[in-house]
This record gives sequence, C-alpha cells and structure tokens, in this order.
Amino acid sequence: MKIIIINGSPRLKGATGQILRKIKNSLVEIDSSLDIEYIDLGKMNIQLCNGCLTCYKTGHCSIKDDGLEDLSKKMESSDGIIFSSPTYVTNVSGHFKVLMDRCHFVFERLLYNKACFSVVTYENYGGGKAEKVINELIRNSGGSVSCQYLLKLNHNNKAINNKEEIEISKLSKKFLLKVKKDNPLSIYERITRKISFNIGIKPHVLRNKNRYEGIIDRWTKNGHYINK
Repeated sequence: MKIIIINGSPRLKGATGQILRKIKNSLVEIDSSLDIEYIDLGKMNIQLCNGCLTCYKTGHCSIKDDGLEDLSKKMESSDGIIFSSPTYVTNVSGHFKVLMDRCHFVFERLLYNKACFSVVTYENYGGGKAEKVINELIRNSGGSVSCQYLLKLNHNNKAINNKEEIEISKLSKKFLLKVKKDNPLSIYERITRKISFNIGIKPHVLRNKNRYEGIIDRWTKNGHYINK
C-alpha cells in the first residue's frame, strides 16, 4: 500500500515535521511492507497558481517544472494521504495554500474514496481554523477525514512528549485501518459528498462544458458520472 506524507511547513525540522516523522515510524512499526513517501513542500521551489484555468480545460496544470503536477499524480494513485501544516495567521501555511491552488483537488475529485489524516500545529489560536481548511479540502475532493491531530505548543518547543507519542501511535493505527478499507468514508461523509457534488460541483461544470472539458474527461475516465 502506498501512503503519501506531506509536510506543509517551511521549517523542515520544526514541530510539524517531528510529528510526521513519528507518524511515519509508527506506521512502519505496524506494517513494514508499507510504501511511504515523505514530502517536504519546503524543499520544493513551488510556483504560485497563475489563474490560467488550463487545469479545467486539459485536466493538467500548465506549470510542469516544479514537481507539483507529479505530486498530484502520486496523490491520485496513493491509498492514503497525510496532510499537515503549521498555523500561520489563523490559516494554513503559504506552502500548503499553493498546494491547494495548484493540484486542482476539488473539481477532479483527486482524493475520491481515500483515507486522509490531517495534522495541524499552532501556538496561540487559529489552529482549529487551519484544521477546518484541510478537512474541507479533503471532503470536498471526495476523501475521508479518517484521522485528525491538532496540537498546541510553544514556538520552537519540543513537539512530542510521552502523552503525545501515545496519541500519535493510536491515531496511526486507526489511520492504517481506514487506509485498508475499500471505502473509508463515514455515512455522514458519503451523504455530504453526494450533496456537494450533485448540487454544487456537477451542475456548475455541466453548465460550463467548454470551460471544463478536462474535468469532464477525468470524470468519465474515473466513472464519477455514474458513481456519485
């Protein structure tokens, strides 16, 4: 099974990265056969979305030399994804926001039926808002928020104590069980996905077919017209 871990912090060895490495180690301890790829967005020279709308027309981003298009494909072919971000100005980091803008998640339903794990750190306030942004991204893209971890800590402090290690190990086990399910979505997530797709996304796309040719082609290929 393939799991992608995405560190949305520009501080590679910061609290968010510490937590993710602990999650990775916990997953390997549970199942050493897992194929886990750890990706630091802070190591990538990612470019801002330029609003060209090429992804709507072709199903692919027009920017092809910074690695995000390849990452988009890896996420689509993975079995589970761990998304993480520190909280900056009561929201996700700039690195994570560019990931959201560039990987055309929602219309292409990139996370369809995938188990996802959201990890957010914060120091003062706003962590819940950043967590909500990631969770809405997952659900609006057809995925399941199978686990979530929100940790408040002082800036630059050691992120993980014994209590937190126990919680991370417990969540890692829960996440892996969800990854191995054919459909990890809860009943609530299945209902809300149908509503958001059939009432919000799909009618809008069909009203603007010429603009969304690439999206419609992707839906047809993946059976999303039938499997709503």
